[in-house]
Amino acid sequence: MADAPGPAEPVRPSNTRDLTTISLAFFLAFLGPGACQPFVVSYLNEIKGLSLAEASCVLSVVYFTFTVFRFLVGFLIDAVGLHRAKILGIATYAVFPFVIWRAESLPLFLAGSVLWGIGAPMLWTSSLVQILNVTPATRYATAAGIVRGTVMFAVFLGAFFLPLLYARYGYAALFGAATALGVAAIVAMTASPSRPVEREKPDLRKFLTVMANHDAKVVAGFLICSGLAYGILLNGFKSHIEIHCGKDWLKIILPVFCLTGILANFLGGRVCDRIGRWPTFAWGFAAGAVGLGVAWTSNHHAAIIVALMMIGVQFALVPLSAFAWIGDRTTPADRASVMGYVFCFRDLGVALAIQLGGLIATPAPTFLVFAVVWILCAAVAVTVSRWAGRDSGA
Repeated sequence: MADAPGPAEPVRPSNTRDLTTISLAFFLAFLGPGACQPFVVSYLNEIKGLSLAEASCVLSVVYFTFTVFRFLVGFLIDAVGLHRAKILGIATYAVFPFVIWRAESLPLFLAGSVLWGIGAPMLWTSSLVQILNVTPATRYATAAGIVRGTVMFAVFLGAFFLPLLYARYGYAALFGAATALGVAAIVAMTASPSRPVEREKPDLRKFLTVMANHDAKVVAGFLICSGLAYGILLNGFKSHIEIHCGKDWLKIILPVFCLTGILANFLGGRVCDRIGRWPTFAWGFAAGAVGLGVAWTSNHHAAIIVALMMIGVQFALVPLSAFAWIGDRTTPADRASVMGYVFCFRDLGVALAIQLGGLIATPAPTFLVFAVVWILCAAVAVTVSRWAGRDSGA
């Protein structure tokens, strides 16, 4: 893991085809399989006869498996190759809704969850590594923002498309469509270029080397805070809106968060490439802290809308800055392993949030807690930037 990018940027192929095909594959995968997750627990409980605890476990296993295999993803990509890792990873997005739809036993449902939990980190890591490999260092965040913005746009559309399909035709049509869109995503990914790359042999000792870097520790901490907040706050805001504004406002307010996240990914990547990684971390956390402060001080629906817009900015800018920071400090050979090591901390935060979410009785105090945490994160980002005396993304 290099301390900073080299002085001379190597000649890279055009990344237009990579971005187009990979983004299309992600769009299809999250329009269908990714967006069907809210229906999994109710379907398994109502149609397949599982208890609520068993049905929830099926979905939770996906995220815990994801966390473990994000850490090990360098070994998986080394074993199958970067191009095959993209295809195998996205194939699990088609398999999961098919298993939920057609299987009849808890062991098979759990097997589908584990498979998806293994495939998802393969897909994300291999795809973003390839895009970073063919993108100039001055556009790392911009390219990552295109992929993440496309994903959020797909989830936004899926939140309307799948419920409409369910209301008209039922669960079978919903999971059948999700499976078909997953298969289409596989086709799109096979059209993405196969780029040759020399890979460094994964070694768990590399993890100790990476995490000995002070900046890496800071980024890992940022990702834990962001992932933990993501898992807790979104559910908290849902309850907060229902209590103070009424359930009818959910359909109005929650899409604002998603739309803001879409724009913040597409535009925030350019901002990150322009002003630098650490300043973008700082602005992202500051925006989120202001949003949570607004939500804590007022229960009015306008205040909650403003709060979710600001939090949408934070949830976009922090991962984008982390992706670009990794791109700055790695070579194509070690990029997959380092990305897995660092981003497993975000997944750890989300997994912890799944367990802690049920312990939170009222969301308002949580808003204040995370507002303080995010202010501290913003201050740390500013301090690190000043200590470093430079920002490699600037």
